[in-house]
Order: sequence, then structure tokens, then C-alpha cells
Amino acid sequence: MAEKMMDVADIRFTQEHVYDTFNANDERAGGVMDLVEAILAGTKTVRDMPLIRVAVKRGAYWCVDNRRLFVYKHCQLGQIPVITMDWKDMREFELKWKNGLATRCVTSEGRRVGILQRTDVPFPTSLAVEPSLCTITTPMTPERQSKHDTQIAALRARREKELASQNFSSGATAAAEESLRGLFAAAANPTPSRQGSKKKKRPRADVAEAEGREAAQPEAEEVAEARPKKRKKAKAKAKDSGRVGGRTGEAAGDALVATGKTGAPGPVKLTVALAEDSDDEAYDVEVTAL
Repeated sequence: MAEKMMDVADIRFTQEHVYDTFNANDERAGGVMDLVEAILAGTKTVRDMPLIRVAVKRGAYWCVDNRRLFVYKHCQLGQIPVITMDWKDMREFELKWKNGLATRCVTSEGRRVGILQRTDVPFPTSLAVEPSLCTITTPMTPERQSKHDTQIAALRARREKELASQNFSSGATAAAEESLRGLFAAAANPTPSRQGSKKKKRPRADVAEAEGREAAQPEAEEVAEARPKKRKKAKAKAKDSGRVGGRTGEAAGDALVATGKTGAPGPVKLTVALAEDSDDEAYDVEVTAL
């Protein structure tokens, strides 16, 4: 056995009819309409009585407590707590189910039931009643029936609102529990720190050295570009010097004679130009004639 919440509309009657009293031999047991009025007034709830017992047969839930099931269906209570049992746990299930077998085609497979009235308490019309199986001697007047239906509608609306509130609270509680589980899981399994993935900073000395190399590289390139120009300039100077009087070898003597200078020979200044592919710059030498 286990308790379960079920929609009363999904539970079926095992018998073909029920009486309007709970015990024909004891008036203290009260009648069906007494329980209906108490539930509509809010003085009693499903929990104030033993829960109805249900079991599964042929894919449907069947109840052995048919009079209380009629009260709950008539009041349109919606979700109610029930006790679920195995069909073979109680012989009463099979006996009552066979009792209503002959009229299942009339009761929409046990969704409605006939009423046998024993008292003079006015009995209302109901969606849970099968008129063709009823014996009602004192029906409820239209005025009273209208008021009765209004009470049922108000109770249904109130219960639906309560159910929606409970579902919202349950959803909020479930979300909070899920959030807490996530926090606990995160605390138990912390994620690796991202700092380990950061690039290591280079020491300042290495940075300075690298910057120095980068700064020196353009200067070295400028010097390399300037050297060929110097050599060309030095060579051009050597040629000019030779024409004016700075020629080497025999050209030096000719220059002395051409200038008209006499007397003891003096030193001759020569400019020596180096080859294009030399790494040295041009330089001046002095040659003394013998």
C-alpha cells in the first residue's frame, strides 16, 4: 500500500449504484449529503476521513469506497490523496467490480454511478450520477440546486488556486535546492585558476637587452648602407687630387715641374684610395722624393 495524489475524475466506481447513507443501521454514520455539505462549507476535508482505496485493473484505477468517491466527484475536488493497493490484496475489489460489470456500458465504464435514496434529504443532480440507475424520491428544488452548484464552483476555484500556489512553491523550492546543489558541487570541485594559463612576464633585464638589440639593429643597417657611399666619395677625391697635383709616382715629379718650383725636393702628399670591397676608409700618406 502507498499513498498517492490522483485526480478524482480518473478514478472509477466498482459498483453499479450507491446508497445515500453510509450505514443503514446506524444514523450516526450520517448520510452522503451531510458529507457533501460539510466539504462545501469547509468544515471537513479529505484528510479528516480514511483515504479511499484504489487499485489498477485493465489499465484503470477502481475504487472500493464508492460512496466517498461519489462525494469527491460530485464536489469536483480534483487532486486528492488516495491509498493505492494491489488488486489481489483485497477480495473486495474483485467482488464489487463484478457487481458493476453488467452496467458498465451505461455508466461509461464506471465513471458514473446510480443513486438509491433511503432518506428524505433532498438530493441534487450531479455529473457523477447515472440517471437511468437512480431511485430518488426527494430531489433538490431548482433554487436550492442553483445555490448548491454555485458552492461547488466556488470550492473548485479555491482548490485550483491553492493547487497552483502549492505547485509554485514546490517549483521555487526545487529551484532553490538545485541551486544549492550546484553551489555545493562547485565548492567540492573548484575549477582550475586561470592564472596558470597567463604568459610569464619576462625579467626586466631581458626586456632591456632585447630593446637594446632592437635599437642597435637599425643603426647597424644605416652604417652598412653608408660605407659604400664613403668609399665612392674617397675615390672621387683621389682622382681630383691627382689632377691638381697629388698624383702618385712619376706624376708627382711632373706636378713639381709644372708648377715651376725649383730647389731641393720636398715631400709630396698623396691620397690613396682603397678598393671598393675593402672595409677600411681612405687615408692620406706622404711620399718624399729622392
